[in-house]
Amino acid sequence: MIKVGIIGLGGMGGVHFSAYQANSQAQIVAVCDVDEAKLQGGGTQLNIGGGAKIDLSGVKTYSSADELLNDADVQLVDICLPTSLHAQHAIKALAAGKHVFCEKPIALTTDEAAQMAAAQESSGQQLMIGHCLRYWPQYLKAHEIIESGEHGKVVYARFHRSGATPTWSWDGWLQDGARSGGAVLDMHIHDVDTAIWWFGVPVEIRAAGYVVNDLPMSVDATWHYKNGPLVYLHGSWDDNGGPFRMSYKVVLEKATIEWDSSKSDAVLLHKNGETQEFTVSAESAYQAEIDDFVACLSENRPMTRITPQGSRETLEVVLEELRQIQN
Repeated sequence: MIKVGIIGLGGMGGVHFSAYQANSQAQIVAVCDVDEAKLQGGGTQLNIGGGAKIDLSGVKTYSSADELLNDADVQLVDICLPTSLHAQHAIKALAAGKHVFCEKPIALTTDEAAQMAAAQESSGQQLMIGHCLRYWPQYLKAHEIIESGEHGKVVYARFHRSGATPTWSWDGWLQDGARSGGAVLDMHIHDVDTAIWWFGVPVEIRAAGYVVNDLPMSVDATWHYKNGPLVYLHGSWDDNGGPFRMSYKVVLEKATIEWDSSKSDAVLLHKNGETQEFTVSAESAYQAEIDDFVACLSENRPMTRITPQGSRETLEVVLEELRQIQN
């Protein structure tokens, strides 16, 4: 049984709480939040995954992260804090002999990411970053089709991710570019990580976008590969609102894969005109990523699907896009 302590009971903290509760190999033994109201057991309103109550019966509660890190019962620390706080808490947790699951992105800077990776190596503990699309059923299916080689090489790919500006975050941190990196670092990074997973790091990146009051709001990036596909990525927040939407289109030599979150199933378009719909697992990617990490810890084997070095690589690409749109 892996004993878990969660730091941060906001939107993702609540999602993770429910995922650990549903895992028979994990037990939540402690939680931490600066909001005392969330520690009374009345629950939290989740902004991701819907509204839910959390039951803190039998769970130790802390208002200080350091107190939770000093709890000898805690083996795995789950960090669901503003991005600007990831590095300092992850490094402390690793130094305290805890495994760490940290929400994406790994950190705000490559220096912080390198320090986290170094702390993980020296501690002998495991560190996983929550790049959930590597567990998202529709993205797993596309990866499977690409890797099969059945339909030839990928020649073009397009990713889209957009939604209303998140005004709901604790202390407004998501609307503070210095703490969140805006739509580019907080949201668009999902598609960046997926494109690197599928195609590798590009040889050339060209990005344009706009920034409002030091908050990156939109990015349109074009990636070029040597002997590889042309990849186009769009990510944006909109102050005027609108529904969240994510989608991809991958054009191979003999077929095209398309999926849009506003529709049901992904489709495979064949060159002969046939359209093939394929259904995928209904399992939550958030549940799947936590189940995978808990299994790695329970079986004493390394997490290989998502590594600190890979998460740092993803961050480096996003920061290059940010550099271009901010200059």
